[in-house]
Amino acid sequence: MRTRVEVAPGGTLGDYVPFYFAPCSPMLLTYIDGNVTGQQEYQDEIIYLVSNAEYISERGLRFVFTDGHPITEPKAFYNDLADIGEVDFSIMSGRLWYNTNDDPDRKRRRQAEFLVHESFPWDCIRGIGVLTNATQELVEHAMDQGSHKPPCVIRPGWYYPNKGKRR
Repeated sequence: MRTRVEVAPGGTLGDYVPFYFAPCSPMLLTYIDGNVTGQQEYQDEIIYLVSNAEYISERGLRFVFTDGHPITEPKAFYNDLADIGEVDFSIMSGRLWYNTNDDPDRKRRRQAEFLVHESFPWDCIRGIGVLTNATQELVEHAMDQGSHKPPCVIRPGWYYPNKGKRR
């Protein structure tokens, strides 16, 4: 809540709806390892809400994005999609995001965020990813009465294998 966003529309991180650029985030691992709530959590309770930076921009939503973790230095904020190349997409698809001797800044960069100012309209969700059939059924049932029903697909590759699953 205290971290200032250094480009327009400004404010603090608490004024934004955050999105990661890729699944299997360090935050998901921290969560399922129990480091957020103090107890083991289950990945099948997590769903991915998927959107698209270009679509968000076309809709006129105000946004910023970072080149890495938005609190950890060094950090940079951007508000123009022309700068999207500042995000290191080469590490986003991999599951290995920890620092190495050759790349001591990898973990910070892997935590880059796309931040939408103030609120995020439901109809900007382009898809939903889930781990299990049971979660897919719950999500689809929750959307039954709504007018916007983004596709909900099972994406086990978006989750950590053999971690934080109900048995």
